[in-house]
Amino acid sequence: VPPAASLTVGFPEADFVLGLPEAVQRGVDTGTWGQRSNVFAGYVQDDWRATDTLTLNLGLRYETHTPWIEVHDRQANFGPISGTEYIAGQGSCPYSNCRALYNSYNGGFDFQPRLGFAWTPSRFGKTTVIRGAYTVSSYLEGTGTNLRLPLNPPFAEEHNTLYDAVTLPGSTTGQGFTVLTAPTDPFANAVIRLWDPNVKPSLDLQWNLSIEHQFPKETVLTVGYVGQNATHLMNPMPYFQRRLVGEAGCTAAQATTPAPPALQVATCASPFLSGNPKLANISQISGTESNSDMMYHALQATLQKRFSQGLQYQVAYTYSKCMTNSIGYYGSWGGQVVPTAAYWQNLYDSHSEWAPCINDVTHLLSTYAVYELPFGRGKKFGSNWNSATRGVLGNWQVSGILQLRGGFPSTVFASDNSGTGERTQRANCLAPPKYPKSNVSASDGGGIQWLDGSSYGPQDVGSFGTCGVGTFRGPGLRTFDLSLQKDFPISESKRLEFRSEFINFTNTPILNAPGVWIGGGFGQIQGSQGARNIQFGLKLYY
Repeated sequence: VPPAASLTVGFPEADFVLGLPEAVQRGVDTGTWGQRSNVFAGYVQDDWRATDTLTLNLGLRYETHTPWIEVHDRQANFGPISGTEYIAGQGSCPYSNCRALYNSYNGGFDFQPRLGFAWTPSRFGKTTVIRGAYTVSSYLEGTGTNLRLPLNPPFAEEHNTLYDAVTLPGSTTGQGFTVLTAPTDPFANAVIRLWDPNVKPSLDLQWNLSIEHQFPKETVLTVGYVGQNATHLMNPMPYFQRRLVGEAGCTAAQATTPAPPALQVATCASPFLSGNPKLANISQISGTESNSDMMYHALQATLQKRFSQGLQYQVAYTYSKCMTNSIGYYGSWGGQVVPTAAYWQNLYDSHSEWAPCINDVTHLLSTYAVYELPFGRGKKFGSNWNSATRGVLGNWQVSGILQLRGGFPSTVFASDNSGTGERTQRANCLAPPKYPKSNVSASDGGGIQWLDGSSYGPQDVGSFGTCGVGTFRGPGLRTFDLSLQKDFPISESKRLEFRSEFINFTNTPILNAPGVWIGGGFGQIQGSQGARNIQFGLKLYY
């Protein structure tokens, strides 16, 4: 519990038990708001059999997106540097669309071609097919609701106040919070959402080439290459970041030493919105640009046996690489990856953000098989068995799914020593990652020491961390699911099916991601998921 004279020491658990808040927030908005964007599209397509062995798939799509507007014009944007506030639908603005408050995009990719082919070389006796395709597509990405322009003043205001037992008596969850007085300055401590005036729809190019060959016994092997290149991806940007001395527009003479004074780092204020003195007391700027890219390459191989003689199976392997400089606003991948910071570490260094995608997996093997045991009526064995023996041993089916893959990339974070007030800072990389995978003593919290902390450290004061994004790999995945099924024939049209399914049959732990913040618990895995689950089912077909 914080003492009366200070809010910086105390015990959070005691605060929770007593119902004492750390901060009280007052928010004012104009009710439920709704943004709209229209998509207009049409296409033509034709499949042309050029020869007996060559088929062409030709298509052309036209698609255009209208910018996001608010149905009642309850949104505001600002001049990026001037800070001039523009209200949707009110007066003139420097944008081509004064309701969306950014420029409409009429790029050259509203027309999106599609081309595909399938070629069966006659010299292989029509057992081999070569396929390929290339497509262009475009779409207007969404963003997190917290980045949208309707959250700007005057349509929405957010104000935070630290709890103080003297000035805010009765501020407990049991008594009800003290009503905060609205500040006279609507921009005081406000979070400003600033959209780049040239936000545009993303452009997505995809292509593939594969060779498929059919072997005897209903077996088909396919080997292919898949590629994708996406540009103009939406990306949240840290516009409030202060500039270090030496960066554009920041000299030693211009720099000041803002809080926290303990760092003693001289920096210059962010240039964004700097031309409007009314915005001098804002607390944050959440920017949005469509300035990011993504590249994906993969080798894919599949061996498939179609169902015959009671057996069906498929083995699929993928060797791939995905790179990007934006994980997107919702970047995470379940419990095996810690959500990575959506914002860049340094607004002025896009190069250091080019890294593996959040769901990048180098090796992925997935297989399944279904096998009907050859016992019972109409099978290889047991056609002449008596009904009792056939009822016990006949009509069994076993199936399984095996998945093996490497770990997802994860990032090491540290406290902000740069002095720029950036949202999330990465640590310094001192050596290549080491994976001891040793047990942690119970006195230290238990679990598994997945990553050795000696390879990482806090960044130097007045600088950014040297670690990139996704510099180490978390635990991979190994699971095997098993299913047993038996049919009990009742009549020609009726049968009873019994199933038993063993999810994660081997009970192999699916480890969660390790701790990624420098400090206590770093590199340790404290939990797992997906323990073995057994379920049964009974179904009547009639």
